[in-house]
Amino acid sequence: MLIDHNCRLILASTSKVRKKILEEVGLKFEVMTPLFDEEEGKKKVKLSPQKLAMYLAEQKALSISNKFPAAYVIGSDQACEFEGVEISKSNNADEALSQLKKFNGNIHFQNNAVVIALNGKIIFRKFSRVRMEMRNMSVNEIENYVASDQPWGCAGSYKYESLGKHLFARISGDYYSVLGLAIQPVLNFLHQKKLIEIK
Repeated sequence: MLIDHNCRLILASTSKVRKKILEEVGLKFEVMTPLFDEEEGKKKVKLSPQKLAMYLAEQKALSISNKFPAAYVIGSDQACEFEGVEISKSNNADEALSQLKKFNGNIHFQNNAVVIALNGKIIFRKFSRVRMEMRNMSVNEIENYVASDQPWGCAGSYKYESLGKHLFARISGDYYSVLGLAIQPVLNFLHQKKLIEIK
C-alpha cells in the first residue's frame, strides 16, 4: 500500500494519459488545468525543442504552485522534434496524416520534461529524449491508422499508448517519456524526500 505523508500532490495537466500514469502507480493526487497559455507561451520564446519542453513544463507547474504554494505540483510537457524543428500537435485528420507521412521511414524524437514545483519554485527537473524510428509504410497503412486511432492533438500525431506502437520499427529511450510523463524519476524523487512510502 502506498502511503503519502501529508503530501498534497497536484498534476498541472489536462492530459488523460498523464493522469492515468499517476493513477497506475498508486499516487494520491489532484488534477488542475495549468493557468498558463501554452500557445501564447510558445510565441514569446524561441527555443530548441528540448529547451521548449522544459520551459513549458516549468511554466505549467509554476502557474499552479504560485496559487497553491504548499503543494507539490507536477508539470510535464512533450515536444516532438523532426530534423531539429519542433512539430506542433495536429488539429485534424489531414494534418495528422501529413505529419506521419513526413515521419514515414525516418527518425524523429520525443522530448519530455517533467518538473516538480513547491512554493513557487522548481525543486526537481528531469529531461529525457527518445529516438523514434518509424517503419516504412504505405500511404494506405498510415491512412488506416489515422482513421482508427484519431491521433490529432497528440505530440507526433500518434497515440503510442494505443495503436501508435504499430508505426515503429524501434524506439530508444524511456517508454513513459513517449507517453508524456517520465514517471520513474518522479517516484524516485518522492521516495528520496520521504513524501511517499510503501507499507
